[in-house]
Amino acid sequence: MSESDVALIRLPQSLSVEQAARPVFVGERTVTYGELQAGVASVASGLLGIGAVVGDRVAMWMDKQPRYAEAILGTLQAGCAYVPLDGGQPASRVRTILADCEPVALFTDLHHLELLAGFELPRSIRTIVVSGGTASDSGHTFRTAGGQVPVETWEGFAAGAARHIVFLPTLDRDDLASVLYTSGSTGTPKGVRITYRNLANFIRWARAELLVGPDDVFANHASFNFDLSTFDLFTALSVGARVWIVADDRARDVGALAEGIREHGVTVWYSVPSVLHLLTASGALTPEIARGLRYVLFAGEVFPIRQLEALAALLSAGTELYNLYGPTETNVCTYHRVRPEDLTRDEPVPIGRPVTGARVSVVDEDGRVLDGPDAFGELVVEGDCVTPGYWRQEAQHAAGHWKGSHATGDLVSYERGDLVYRGRKDRMVKLSGYRVELGEIEAAVLRHPEIAAAAVVIDAQSADRRIALYYTLRRGGSGPGLIEIKRHCARYLPRYMLPQTATRLEELPRNANGKTDYRRLCGAAGTARHARAMPGK
Repeated sequence: MSESDVALIRLPQSLSVEQAARPVFVGERTVTYGELQAGVASVASGLLGIGAVVGDRVAMWMDKQPRYAEAILGTLQAGCAYVPLDGGQPASRVRTILADCEPVALFTDLHHLELLAGFELPRSIRTIVVSGGTASDSGHTFRTAGGQVPVETWEGFAAGAARHIVFLPTLDRDDLASVLYTSGSTGTPKGVRITYRNLANFIRWARAELLVGPDDVFANHASFNFDLSTFDLFTALSVGARVWIVADDRARDVGALAEGIREHGVTVWYSVPSVLHLLTASGALTPEIARGLRYVLFAGEVFPIRQLEALAALLSAGTELYNLYGPTETNVCTYHRVRPEDLTRDEPVPIGRPVTGARVSVVDEDGRVLDGPDAFGELVVEGDCVTPGYWRQEAQHAAGHWKGSHATGDLVSYERGDLVYRGRKDRMVKLSGYRVELGEIEAAVLRHPEIAAAAVVIDAQSADRRIALYYTLRRGGSGPGLIEIKRHCARYLPRYMLPQTATRLEELPRNANGKTDYRRLCGAAGTARHARAMPGK
């Protein structure tokens, strides 16, 4: 059983002639399964050649491209755990992550390597492999805390690997496959440990739920450091499908995204809702372009129901829409297949029911499980989808703070047996003695026909801790002002929950994963003015 979990993630060591000739990556450069297999073998052999052992970490910091995926798969083939870093992250944050995870190797490109100049890297690094370099770039060294380490071109690393005769290590399903870094509440990134068991559980569910195969084309829109990408890469490769790796500079270029869907014949799309809304609202996604989509999946944030309705109107009758839910600590743990009647709701669609291998419960503030249709509380997840915790926090987990279950911090209720997301526990605030869920205010604002997106934060700098609303419009024009918004919300909310400032933006600020950046909005809340316009960022 343990080997089957590993085999599901690793690229097969042998391919038929027909399989080897099939494209695996499409886009600016087409890569076949045979070419990928050779590249993966070179990366794995090279890592084993420098003495990497099971569980060692290997970091990647480069622009999204086929070689990024090759480095990921080669790392897994060698029995190491991959640590993917978004190409747009600042060098200082990358240095913090590298110091924390202590990788044995770093795969990068010339541009990103130059950004690390002046930073001392951890002594654990034994080699740096650079994509896009020339022979003259080999032979250089880079300073680390342990001295100088060699810098090799990708071709040089592969050529050296060819001289090694290695036996791939035997792995267990609970061995470490990846460390995905997310934002930490203290300001320091924290690494979520992902095992083969965790990845395999998700992939098995996806293959059972979605009828995907070699004829499908997956769009890999998410950054490789975002857990959404594990679906794009591993599910696609496990069924012999093709993957369009969307380059960083095209990730929010609606014209390029729509053209890519058409040109590459994308059949499976998975992204955060905000990207799908951009495609829809811009007019870039048309019924003609969308007609080949078989599955459209979204996750990572709430999809406002009117925006989802607009997307569904562009899709073919046979296209299936899925709302997937789960923090990085559980990957996807629940899902909901959107039904026609869902689009007539006034609030977002449910997050649904647990995937295979996941168990969910709703608990109160004291951790007691709540049963029955009226249950409302925090969602707790157990099962094979739950990761073993955070990197270098093993003592905390052993003390009982994890133990195979994860308290998500998300508030949920039941609706005809389906879980419905009701907001974040940490976005539950107390105002004038009342408990207020900021997500409930956002949901009420989004019922206004002219408002496309909304984000609510508390202006902690004001003496009375004002409720500050930021919003965008569905169409052009001035839109509603604060008074009209308050009148609208008063139909659904008590007086103490009404917004006290309203700031119109061209676009809500987004973090690297495409989610609403509430931290930036909190910083701007102190300067908000009633119903004034503010340029998008």
